[in-house]
Amino acid sequence: MQSLLGTPASRPYNQRMVLLATRPGMTRTLPGTLRALLASTRPMSALLAPVMTCAVIWVRAGLSLRCLAAGLAMFALTAFGFQINDVLDYRKDAAAQVQRPIATGLLSRRAAMLFALALLLIAFAVAAWVGAGWRVLAVTAAALILYTPCAHGVPLIKGLYVAALCIVPLYYGSVVSGAAYAWPPYALLAAFIVGREALMDANEVRGDRGAGQLTIAVLLGAGHARWIGVSLMAFSILCEFLSARGWVAKTSAVVALLLLGVVLVWPRLDEDRRIELSRIPMLAAALAVACG
Repeated sequence: MQSLLGTPASRPYNQRMVLLATRPGMTRTLPGTLRALLASTRPMSALLAPVMTCAVIWVRAGLSLRCLAAGLAMFALTAFGFQINDVLDYRKDAAAQVQRPIATGLLSRRAAMLFALALLLIAFAVAAWVGAGWRVLAVTAAALILYTPCAHGVPLIKGLYVAALCIVPLYYGSVVSGAAYAWPPYALLAAFIVGREALMDANEVRGDRGAGQLTIAVLLGAGHARWIGVSLMAFSILCEFLSARGWVAKTSAVVALLLLGVVLVWPRLDEDRRIELSRIPMLAAALAVACG
């Protein structure tokens, strides 16, 4: 999972995201297992969701221990999603030689499942202390478990599914802070995620076509999917800027748009790297939504 709450990605992309999992000396010793567990959470990716949740609560209710606890609950839930995805996808990842701890045998599925359960318990325990939003996390946990079967069975809806998961941090933050958002911020964030997923599908079209997966890129062609993806991402950020209230939200939207342009046009940057770096404007866009 690679967005705010995650999705499968291509082999080169995954190799970059889990280099920690393949460092020399990372074996089935206790330290090696602990490092593999850490790598399996994909911490840099998993941090995006709690940052957004904390930003929402900070803006709406101020910085507090409750704000940080809500972020911790969201981080644990996001890491749980990555863990479950890797467990369910381990055969496919191993066949594709994806360098993830479970696929490479550095982490057993049993240990991964126990760790996933621990992460889920942490998420619910912290959410119970926070005192609001535990139902949101419960529904999201179920959606994370069902994601991989749904993505394999109906890959054409994968982008929408991921978009729904990615608006959870915004919604959870609004529930905890008691300050509801209208529907446009959710729609704009979802549009960016759908666009990014289309861009990923365009990059993975050969593998998806070979596996018989009907994605938007397979259906429309890689060129059209890439154009749709870039257009949706840019359009969503532009709309965020126009609808933002306050200089922080507007500045975040401008930064997101500039960063997206840099990522898309930077010379001699391969497509896998562009997709990886698109997380940076995505975070800025998410902050614009949270602060707006």
